[in-house]
Order: sequence, then C-alpha cells, then structure tokens
Amino acid sequence: MVLIFIISCMHLKNIMATRNRISTNFLVLIILVLECLGSVFGQNSSGNIRCFERERQALLKLKDEVVDENGRLSSWAVGGNQMECCKWIGVLCDNRTNHVTQLNLRAPPGFNNDGPSVAPLKGKISSSLLELRHLTYLDLSLNDFGYSNIPEFIGYLEKLQYINLSFANFHGSIPPSVGNLSELIYLDFSSNSGLFSENLGWVAHLGSLEYLDLSFVELSKASNIWLHAISNLTSIKELHLANCGLQGILPSSLPSINSSAPLSTLDLSMNPSISSSTFLFFLSFSKSLTSIDFSSNNMTILTPAYAFDNQIFLEHLDLSNNNLEGGIPKFFGNMSSLTHLDLSRNSFMMPLSEIMINFSGSVEKNLKYLDLSDNMITGSLSDFSKFSSLNVLVLGGNKLNGSITKDYPNIPSLIHLDLSSNSFTGELPDLTIYPLLEKLYLNNNMFNGPLRESIGSLSKMEVLVLASNNFEGIVTESHLFNLSRLTILDFSSNPLLAVNCSSDWIPPFQLTAIKLSKCKVGPHFPQWLQYQKNLKFLDISFSQITDTIPSWIGDLTSGPINLNISNNQIHGVFPKIGFFSFNLTGYSRSLVHDSVYGMVLDLSRNKITGQATFLCQSEEWVLIDLSSNLFFGNLPNCFANSTRLRFLNLANNNFYGEIPSSFGSLPLLSLLNLRNNSFSGGIPTSLRSCTGLKMIDLGENWLTGIIPTWIGDELLSLIVLSLRFNEFRGIIPSSICNLQNLQVLDLSFNKISGVIPKCLDNLTAMTDRPGSEQKISDLLGTPALYYTLLDAAYFTWKGKAINYVNNNIFVELIDLSSNALIGDIPSEITKLLGLVSLNLSRNILSGQIPANIGLLKYLDSLDLSRNQLSGGIPASLSELSLLGNLDLSYNNLSGRIPPLSFDESTFAGNPGLCGLPVLNKSCPNDNENTHKSDANFNGDASVTDNLKLDEDELITNGFYICMAFGFVFGVWGIFGVILLNKSARSAYFKLLDSIEDSVYMRGELKKAHLREEALSFRIQNPWPALVDSRFQMRMRSKRRSRPSLEVGDCCTIL
Repeated sequence: MVLIFIISCMHLKNIMATRNRISTNFLVLIILVLECLGSVFGQNSSGNIRCFERERQALLKLKDEVVDENGRLSSWAVGGNQMECCKWIGVLCDNRTNHVTQLNLRAPPGFNNDGPSVAPLKGKISSSLLELRHLTYLDLSLNDFGYSNIPEFIGYLEKLQYINLSFANFHGSIPPSVGNLSELIYLDFSSNSGLFSENLGWVAHLGSLEYLDLSFVELSKASNIWLHAISNLTSIKELHLANCGLQGILPSSLPSINSSAPLSTLDLSMNPSISSSTFLFFLSFSKSLTSIDFSSNNMTILTPAYAFDNQIFLEHLDLSNNNLEGGIPKFFGNMSSLTHLDLSRNSFMMPLSEIMINFSGSVEKNLKYLDLSDNMITGSLSDFSKFSSLNVLVLGGNKLNGSITKDYPNIPSLIHLDLSSNSFTGELPDLTIYPLLEKLYLNNNMFNGPLRESIGSLSKMEVLVLASNNFEGIVTESHLFNLSRLTILDFSSNPLLAVNCSSDWIPPFQLTAIKLSKCKVGPHFPQWLQYQKNLKFLDISFSQITDTIPSWIGDLTSGPINLNISNNQIHGVFPKIGFFSFNLTGYSRSLVHDSVYGMVLDLSRNKITGQATFLCQSEEWVLIDLSSNLFFGNLPNCFANSTRLRFLNLANNNFYGEIPSSFGSLPLLSLLNLRNNSFSGGIPTSLRSCTGLKMIDLGENWLTGIIPTWIGDELLSLIVLSLRFNEFRGIIPSSICNLQNLQVLDLSFNKISGVIPKCLDNLTAMTDRPGSEQKISDLLGTPALYYTLLDAAYFTWKGKAINYVNNNIFVELIDLSSNALIGDIPSEITKLLGLVSLNLSRNILSGQIPANIGLLKYLDSLDLSRNQLSGGIPASLSELSLLGNLDLSYNNLSGRIPPLSFDESTFAGNPGLCGLPVLNKSCPNDNENTHKSDANFNGDASVTDNLKLDEDELITNGFYICMAFGFVFGVWGIFGVILLNKSARSAYFKLLDSIEDSVYMRGELKKAHLREEALSFRIQNPWPALVDSRFQMRMRSKRRSRPSLEVGDCCTIL
C-alpha cells in the first residue's frame, strides 16, 4: 500500500508539471490518493487481514448486543486467525475495497421452511451498524428481536440496496427515515406482528425500489395515501401487501397513471375492505403483470372483461375466497398465457359442463393448474381432455354427482386430482390411466365397492386419501405393493373396509401420516407399522383392535407428533416413547386439525395401564387425552415448560395424590378434565394463572377445602365448572357470578352450606336461548375432531348420566343438588332464560317455589325434591311445554296441582298436595263441584239415588255366605289332599323348593345389578348433610374397585 501511495504521489507531481492536462484528470487522481491514504491508515498492520479495524469493532459490538443462544456468531472473534472479519459467517467484503458490503444474519428456517426459526438471534440491533458505511445488503430475517422497534438509524445506511427484516418480531411504527434509502432496490418488512405505518409517504421516495413486501404490516390508517405512494414507484416489479388492512378507494380518488410500471407480481390478498376499483387501477397501472393474487378480499363482482385485454402476459391468477357469484365468465378462455387459475371458495353456481364451454379457447393449451373447489358447481364430471397440459385439477367441495367413468377426466398428464366432498357414487375406475398421478383425494363421497389392486401400480403416488366413503372388501399388501413414494395414506371412515396385511410384510414406503380410524384393522395390532420410521401422524382409533400395545411403538424414529389409538380394547402397559417436537405441513397438518405447532396424544377409552411418567418426555404437547383407561399413581409435576398445552383430559382413571401445581404454568390451557380419579387436597392456587381456561371438571375425586373465590375473579373465560362429588365445604362464593360466559355449573354432592347467591342472574350466557351461543369447537378453540374430549362431562338426573353437550352445543344447566344449602330459591334464577336443567334437590331449602318459574321456557329438567319447600306449586309451571323431567317430591308443598302431565311419583311426600287425576286425592272444593254437577243432572235427585242402588245390587247377604263356603271348601280341598296323599305332598314341597331357589336367584341378580349401578353412579342419599361419612367412603371404594361384578358374572356363579 505504501508503494502504491508513493507511485500515486509521483504521478500527481508529473500531472501538476504538465500544464496541458485538464482539471478533470487532476480531480480523479486526488480521489485515488485519498483512497490510498485511507487504506494505509485504516488497515491493520498485518498484511494478511483485509477488513478494516473500525468495521471489525462495529461487528463485534453488534455481536455483544445480540443474544446468540446457538453459537451462530462463534466465528466472530479477535484471537488468532479469527481477526479477518471478511471470513466471518454472514459477512461479505468487497474484493476491491475490502469494505464490508453484505451482512446476512438470516436465521435458519424451521422444518421444511415452515414455522419459526430453530436458532434465532435475540436482543437488539446495535447502532454500531452505522460504521458499516459501505453496507449494501442487510438480512436479519427470521430472528427474534423481542417486539422491539425497527431502529431509526436504519434509514441512515444510505448505500443500502437490499434490506430484509421479515419474520423478525419487530413492533411499532416503521421509521420514516427508511425513505432516505434512495438506492434501495429490495425491501421486505413482512410478517412482523404489531408493525404498522400510519403514513406511507416515505415509500414514495424510494424511486429505485423494485421489490416491496409489507405483508401483515398494519396499514389501515394510511387511508388513501397508500395507493398514491405506490403509484410513484415507477420501477416496481413485485408488490406484496397481503393482510395489511388496506382500505377501499373510491374511483374518483384514484391516482392518475402517467406511464405503465414494470410491475409483474401483485399480491393484495386478505384485505377484505379493499375495493374492486383498486383491482382495476393495478390492471391499468401495469401491462406486464404475470401474477395476481387478489384472494380473500370479499370481492363480489368480477372485473369487466375488457380490463384483462392488455394482460397478455398473465400466468397466475388467484381470486379464491371471495364472494363471487353466478357463472364463470367466458373471457378466461381467451387468456392464452394463463397457467394457474384459482377460483376456489366462492359462490359460483353453474353446471360443470357450461364452465367447460366458457373455458373453450386458447387457455386450454397452457393451463396447468385449475382449482374450482368449494363452490356450488353441479352436474357430473366433464371431459377435460382438451386441457392437454393440465397437471392439477381440484373440484372438491361442490355438488357434483354421478359416477366416474373410465373416460373422464381423461388427462394423462394429471399429477394432482381432488374430487373430495362431492356426491360421486359407484366403483372407482382403473386409475392406471393416470400414470403420473402423485396426489389423489376422493374423500367424503359415496364411492362403494372394492378397491382395485391396480391402484398399487401407481408408482409415483405420494398422497392417497379415500376416507369417508363406502368402500368394502379387504385391502392387502397387493393394493400397496409398488407405492414406494407414498407418504400419506388415509382410508379412515370406511366401516366396511378391512385392512389386513400379513404380519411379515415389509412395506416399500415410509409414511409420515397414516389414518385408518373406523376401518376393520383388528383384532391384532398391524405389525407392518413397526417399519415406518418417519411416522409423524398415526390414527387407528375405532379400528376394533383388542391386542396388547406393542413395545416397538417406542422404536418409531423421533416419535409421532400425533398418536391416536383411542376407542379400542388395547391393553397392557404404555411403553416409553422418545417424543420430540415436529412441525407438519400441508395435508399432514390438516390431519392434526390444529394450527398450533405441537403434539397430540389420544389413548382414551382403552384398557391401557401404567404410570404417566411418559408425559414428562416432551414439552411440545398441545393435546393429551388419557381418559377412560387404567392409568394410576401420582401425576408427575413436570408441566412447567409445556406452555403449548391446551387440552388435558385424564378423566376416569386411578390417579391419586394432589393436583400438580405446575398446571399453573400452562398459559394456553383451555380444557382440564380430571373427573373420576382419586385426587386429594385442594384446588392448587397456581391454576388462577390459567386465565384461558374454559372448562374445568374436577368431579368425583377426594378434593377438600372451600371453593376458591379466585375462580370467579380470575378465570373469567370459564364455560364449564364442575366440582361435583367431592368434599368441598363452605359457601358458594359470590364471585362465581362474575363468570358471564358460564353455561354449566355443577357443584352437586359436596358439603356446601349457606344460601344460593342472588346474583346468579349475572351469568349472562345462560340468559340466551339454547343454541344461540357458539358451538363447542368455537368456544373451546378445539376442533370438532376433539369434540369427544367432552363426552365424559355429564350431570345426573334420577340416576341417569346425561351429557353436558347436545349436538355440539353445551346444555345450559345448574346443579347444586345433594349439599346443605339453606334459605329460599332466589327469584333471580328465573332470569336465566336459557336454562335447560335446574337441579336443587336434596338440600335444606325452604320458602316457596318462585312464582315466575314459568319464564324458563327452555327448561327440560327441574328437580327440587327432598327440600323443605312450602306453599303451592306455581301455575306457571304448566307453561313449560318442553319440560320432560319434573321432581317436586318430599317437600312441604300444599294446594292443588296445576295441569301437568306427570305421574304421582313427581309429587310424592307432599301430604298437603291434592288434585285429581294425578293424585288419588281430591281437593276440598272438588266435592262442592261434584254436588253441583249431580244436582244439575236433569234437576232430579232421585235419578242419582237409583244409580247408587243399581251399583250396589250385586252386594247382598247371599254374596257373603257363598264367599265363606267357597273359602272353606277351596282351602281344605287343596290342603286335605296334601295331608292325606304322600305323593302330592312330596310334589308340593318340591314346588316350594323350586320357588325358593328362583326367588334367591332373582335376589342375587338384583343385588349384582344394584352393585353395578353403584359403581357407575353414586348412590344418592336424600339427606347428605346427615349421612354417616363412613357410608360415603364405602360407596366410593365400591365405585373405584376394579374389576366389578357384572350381571353376567352373577349368572355364571349361580
């Protein structure tokens, strides 16, 4: 460098001596000299190090201010051979000037480029970046900067041409200083939650910008300015503004267009307030568009055909998920360059045959992708043979019917065929006419008959989904022999289809997802599954398996993200499995039915035993359902880091001990069901942190203490609260009334005292009519697939278990029965107009039944029995037309029974009640009414007397004499023969012995039947407050004893 400096100076001297030189050359050489000086004094003394000291220090300071948990910047150091910053990972220097020009710290993406990064940098961006004055390229995407703001100084890196801060967890307003980057060509701030800009004026200054992506940045307050700013980008080639909250602009406010921009890619999807006029503007703004995405915009009218006249280069058009109605216009047929057309999820209503006519034209030659799914297209399958280049055909979710003939659709080039969710019938044709087929979706139709073995010859098949049809017969390895590329197999919900592959068969494929639920897979566990080492989704529920759970499930590589073997008769100890996190994509994720990354484990309704320590092997749980098995032991207290867990169902097992306090570390927990175990102690205070809880069922345990007041103060999202059949004491806290979303309140079978809170009318969710609320899947945030999580939630009516839910809608109920509540029934309870069931029985309630109880029009069950209620039965009860169960027995009610269609048992134990025909007891006024009616019978009392005489004519003295003689001769005629005849006497006593045996057998059967009921439902005691606790303990131990004596077992013994 010194030599270069000397030569340059000598050259400068010669130039100055030469008077004929022009001033321009002189200035150029002055610049060269200054550059040489900078190189001499700015560079490290070592000749092998290229990078400048000030730039190295700036990078080291940047490293110090970020959190690098994964050592991605480990090469950024100052010792030994690591001084050369131009060789550091993510750093690129200019080969001529040695200045740092590129900084690429993009984090590695998640699995399959989907989901969060696996090794993000955290912390903040250091202002030392300003020392990198020659920086032209900056990529910090996919990192996690903790909702910090984009630094203002970013706008002072004036030489930047490329900047990418997408998916980096930035927050706040985009600094207007970004508009200073006049040389910027590429800008991507997309997918940062909470990032916004109220004024896009800074965009208008980026005259060199060719690529702009602000997707998922909030721009709703930018008003009309956003389009005016975009119209100034005369060099723009790609524009992505998806889900920005863009507002519609009136045609009169649209900016003028002076010249056509080179825009080729336009994405304005997911802006439902945007107008069709904006779409028209961009069709005029650029005549070189090749890709348009205007999906999910509530668009109702298609742009006039002439608007597309100039779009001769358009290849990709996505108008899906709008509100387009009517027919599909003919101008699509003239788009000669179109290769991708997506019109799915609209309201097009026309026969498929007419659509094919409208598509006739030049589009037939080049179209490769056609999606018309989720419309209202009718008719049978048409001839697509004219679409010679078609690779993807999606017609699912329409109203198509008929059978698939061997000729249609005759598209040899087809790779992806989706005819799902229609009404196609008949057998499948020979699919070998599609030798290139990779994905086949025929689910949710009415196909029937056996599957052809020729399907196994489709060697390129990757996804095969035939679920929810009426296929029958047996699927063997012959159907799958050559499907070596297969990754997803779904035969579920074909109850007549058996999957029976030989136990020694080794499949040629490695599946990631298998769904065989509601097929005939059992009785044995399918052995060929053990060879699937990439399995991430396995559903063999309802598949008639009665086998021992195999140990080789634990050998499946990395363990499945979704394991569902529920509703079988699988038994044995659950093996150890190495669970790990794994992210699914595409159809595999749709099988999981959950958009949240995490793991699902459903072992419910089997006979699996063991302790649940395996739950500690993962922190990625989303759903755990071990209900209705034989698991036992203390529940491990290892949920502190399972922050994704949303649904936990451990009902109907033999767990004991205290409820783990680590449940309080589950911020997303929505459903907690621990019913019918042996948990003891109180409700852990830590649960108050689970403010997202919508269902708590802790019924049928040994829990003690008082009902915490924080339930009503903190868990304001609760919809279901069941604490039935425990040992809770104290009063019902008035804070319960704060639960405005509550639809199920069950505190029955405890030792709760005090009065019923009068504020129950604050439970506003119960004031609406039943069914007006959202469905369970919406309320709990749980997909319909996991609706079965709630089937263990029930209340009791006269010994019968009734589910909390009906048609995927919660039954609105209050059950406070079998406690020691006192006082009146508050009249405020009659304001809960949506109540379907009200059970206040077996308490010590007094006073009268609220007179306006008839306001509860939707009431189906009302039980006020075994209290100390007095007064009359309100006449308004007769207005409850939907009332199917009523029990007012064993109170102190009096007076006439209003017109009600219930039998005498409903009113038993109320001596003061009267009224025919329900009771065989007339009321005092009934006699007067009878006399009046008799006196009015033709006005002649003698008629009545004659009738009475006629009725008594048969009963005379001779009648009684004959009855006495008949008794004597009848009795002694039988017993005399027995006493005098030995053989008759022997036969008689044998008959008695036989009757005795029969009575004994019936008695034993009845005892066994009662014992079986006691195991399933606790015996209800009319006065639980006075019942001896030892009796309750005996009944609890009977309920939990396993195995129980069944009626069939009793018959075997006898």
